[in-house]
Amino acid sequence: MTDAPKTDATDLADAVLTMHGRLRRSLLASKADEVTASQTAALGRLLRYGPATVADLARAEGVRPQSMGATVQALVDLGLAERQADPTDGRRSIISATQAGATAREATWAVRNRELADRLATLSEADRRVVARAMAVLGPVVEP
Repeated sequence: MTDAPKTDATDLADAVLTMHGRLRRSLLASKADEVTASQTAALGRLLRYGPATVADLARAEGVRPQSMGATVQALVDLGLAERQADPTDGRRSIISATQAGATAREATWAVRNRELADRLATLSEADRRVVARAMAVLGPVVEP
């Protein structure tokens, strides 16, 4: 006899976070570019939400501004982002993704998507339906 899946919210939270970490690490292992996970996250945020200051990016990603400053500088050095003077405050810069950044992010996303799709294709149709249902159920959990 197998144990029934646990439904306690704390147990589920632990299982979801553990699976997220394992999935993320396994997909990052097949990554072929020089962009780090932190740089990818910052670039993705710039592409989704538009230009931002280093402080805004740091707050959104939950890191220190100094750490985000280094991340942004690496993106600028790679040509994936650019800095422009803030028109309202000359002490700050506004960071924007470049077209090269958008193209690189799209290519990286396509590779990761294909890798995960190939893995999901090994599941039975019934199991893929379970995964699809889980995605629908988790949607409202991640929306603020």
